Amino acid sequence: MNPHAVTADAPLSFHDTARVAQPPLRVMVIEDSRLIRERLLDLISTCDGFEVTAQAETEADALSELSRRQFDAVVVDLQLREGSGFGVLSALHKQDRRPLTMVLTNTSTRLVRERCLSLGAHHFFDKSNEFDGVAQALDALRVASRLA
Repeated sequence: MNPHAVTADAPLSFHDTARVAQPPLRVMVIEDSRLIRERLLDLISTCDGFEVTAQAETEADALSELSRRQFDAVVVDLQLREGSGFGVLSALHKQDRRPLTMVLTNTSTRLVRERCLSLGAHHFFDKSNEFDGVAQALDALRVASRLA
């Protein structure tokens, strides 16, 4: 028998209680490409303790969701079906409680990166070769939220 297994008649340790009591962290994905969005959803599903609770393909839809609900993390593409990720970043930057904000884009020039960071992005990832950075940033957020 596994000595760390939680059974109905065994008391929960502090660590078991913390693990059971922690609700998943909420993630919003703002991406207009269905294929990239599905790939992101698959990637985030591998990150323990996270749940994608909203998705948007346009700036207007993203801003509407962001005005209605709080998120722990947001993944933003810059080129959207309508509008842009820059408008989303600007709105996020004005929030009192800002979520972890990650830009995931194919437009990864130095100037674009600097603009995103000046608008409050915490991370900037190139879709071509830094896609997994999203999972690494989420894992770091999960660890930090459990320590807080």
